[in-house]
Amino acid sequence: MTASASVVEPDITKLLDHLARHPALARRLGGARDQWSAREIGDGNVNLVFAVHGPDGAVCVKQAPPYVRAAGPSWPLTPERVLFEHRALVEHRRHAGPYVPEPLHVDPEEHLLTVEYLEGHTVMRGDLTAGARYPHFAGQVARYLAHTLFFTSDLALPAGRKRELASLFETNTAMCQIMEDMVFTEIFLPHARNRWTSPELDGDVQRLQQDTELKLAVSRLKQRYLTSRDALLHGDLHTGSIMVSEDSLSVIDQEFACYGPMGFDLGTLLAHLLIAYFAAGARGPDRAAQQDWLLSAVEEVWDGFRTHFTELWRNHADGDGYPPALFTGVATKALEAERQRYLDELFTDTLGFCGAEIIRRVVGFARPADFTTITDSAHRAAAERRALALARTLTTAPTAYRSAAELTAAARDS
Repeated sequence: MTASASVVEPDITKLLDHLARHPALARRLGGARDQWSAREIGDGNVNLVFAVHGPDGAVCVKQAPPYVRAAGPSWPLTPERVLFEHRALVEHRRHAGPYVPEPLHVDPEEHLLTVEYLEGHTVMRGDLTAGARYPHFAGQVARYLAHTLFFTSDLALPAGRKRELASLFETNTAMCQIMEDMVFTEIFLPHARNRWTSPELDGDVQRLQQDTELKLAVSRLKQRYLTSRDALLHGDLHTGSIMVSEDSLSVIDQEFACYGPMGFDLGTLLAHLLIAYFAAGARGPDRAAQQDWLLSAVEEVWDGFRTHFTELWRNHADGDGYPPALFTGVATKALEAERQRYLDELFTDTLGFCGAEIIRRVVGFARPADFTTITDSAHRAAAERRALALARTLTTAPTAYRSAAELTAAARDS
């Protein structure tokens, strides 16, 4: 029996009682408690997620058990993660409201987080495995990234406020530890949690774990993750953390939120678009149009982010980073050049984290459905091998790519 199966029934009773005790939530559902229905809809690795419907409306309730959902009680994990998720929802919604669900209530004792129910939205990853394309996605997620990263950084915030905000997430140590271990360390060791397409990739994994140049590059990225406090990150921004409809999106699952390097969020998202690209190629020639769209989305996400972030910096530089008073008159041209240097450096950072994320999704514990739902193991392994080849160059030689167009060209050639 899985961990989720062992707790679903008592948790449904518990969460309905919880909702009934809070008048605002009960009013949102409408009717009486015995008219409400709940079902478990989560497909993630960490938490249980329920959709609750009443006569007048619906809510989404997340429960954090004291362990990793995908592993069960054998992998304990603090249920306090819902508090960090709630804090991140509040802060990111302040800056990117259209792309973040409304948090309605958090219960720190029962470890339940209630948010708005996203009617008409589905998890993006599942849609991608079915061949979907979303023409508005790239522009919207680029704006989400630009606003959440800029407005929680020193470019927008006074130093005191930035430190205060960062301190609220500094103790999300258990969730950060998962990333530190699973993205940067475990996959390069003979760790029990690692899994891959075997025996097809056995030799590839052995070479990867013996690759000193790659391990040094990944260790440099880990050091950035450990020490940087650029901005408030989502912390696990992939296509399974994005709900989409035909014309809108909403970013969910902020339990890994922390202050860290901006390139981590950017790189993680680009990694999963590239994973979807390689996986689509393994599903047959009828996915060529989707592959073209995925690569165009990679370009549009980065290029759109860069444009929006630059405009925000020009017009909302209210923080203690690069004080505007220092750059008046002729110095404004020098500041503009510095902005472009900053973003060039961020692009390099992004590519490194992108490569590290691809590698851990091929070799590590949390393998994505993009790959795992490819039933032919030979085709799956071929797609994963192409992804690994690109990921290695992104991680060890990110400065070789000067633009998103060069990145997508490399993906086509892999």
